[in-house]
Amino acid sequence: MIRINEILEKYYDLGNLLNIKELFAGYVNRSFVIQVDRNGEQLKYLVRKYNPDIDEKEIRFEHALINHLKANGITIVAGVIPKRDGSTYCRETIHAEGETTVAFWAIFEFLKGEDRYDWTDTSVTPEEMTSASEVLARLHYAGRDFVKPRDADRAQPKIMNLLPTIPQTYGEYVNRAGNTKCDRLFLENVDNILMIINKTIIPESKLDRMPQLPIHGDYHQGNLKYVGSRVIGVFDFDWSKVDARLFDLALAIIYFCVSWEGDDAGSLRLNECELFLKNYNEACRTSGGLTPLTEIETKYLPTMIAAANLFVLHWDIVDFYTKENPDDDEYMTYINHNMKLMYWIEDNKQLIADMTNQSCC
Repeated sequence: MIRINEILEKYYDLGNLLNIKELFAGYVNRSFVIQVDRNGEQLKYLVRKYNPDIDEKEIRFEHALINHLKANGITIVAGVIPKRDGSTYCRETIHAEGETTVAFWAIFEFLKGEDRYDWTDTSVTPEEMTSASEVLARLHYAGRDFVKPRDADRAQPKIMNLLPTIPQTYGEYVNRAGNTKCDRLFLENVDNILMIINKTIIPESKLDRMPQLPIHGDYHQGNLKYVGSRVIGVFDFDWSKVDARLFDLALAIIYFCVSWEGDDAGSLRLNECELFLKNYNEACRTSGGLTPLTEIETKYLPTMIAAANLFVLHWDIVDFYTKENPDDDEYMTYINHNMKLMYWIEDNKQLIADMTNQSCC
């Protein structure tokens, strides 16, 4: 907490610090809401301390994309606040206990609106889902002409380059798995996961025919703010990268349209998928510069939905095996959810294809 005050005094002219409150909703970075007094006006900002494993080029990419979206009229994105020298983040070298580490900090606009959901709460209303799908199309439209700056990129590869790397990673986890509930669930299903990954790869010749543009990479109901039934804020672009827009759309469907509880837990609510797709396509159609899903995208959307779920499942598993002292019960909930969904998608590909064709016709 004291470090934030030092950073404000050293790098920024935002006013006098009044209050700091840490937010505990995220899993990757540490976030704080600060309140400052500037010439008698009280203002709020969001301070982020980045995960120590982040590559500096990822921060450059995120901030460049945010600035591009803002310049293209997407005012609902949380803008990054420049330092006195005009740069957008702090890079601090820390010497402690004989070790040298680097810490990255940035300050963002504090968006108005309500935080109604987290990533596991899918009780979104049809009106909110309609607004969210339209906002995703607006982000894709505004970002379509983005040019990556030099030395700025997401370290993680594109989805279809990531999937083939998973078997080696899981081989390492198999060798050191223990006897927790998550370990047992992983070991019982790892062969099936790898088999399904192998069936989910989209050929490069097909991917090359799909629009490639900056994607949010973590577009879920918990990264949005709401007023009434409208989405009026979008944040957390630290997983953004250039990839097939179809992946961003499929990932949003995985987050918005899946049941976590009840008899249909671990399944897609196809009527909600259809609503999301139809409104996304209509928003693209009226944008004047972004086409609705193409024929090749429509054909491969069911496969990309499977890939998107494998992506989230991979995050569940990697986070469990790399996090210090993970909560076995918590991660059991996540892994079991995406595992169930993996099997449901595999068993219902024709239903998903029929829904896709009906939504995109």
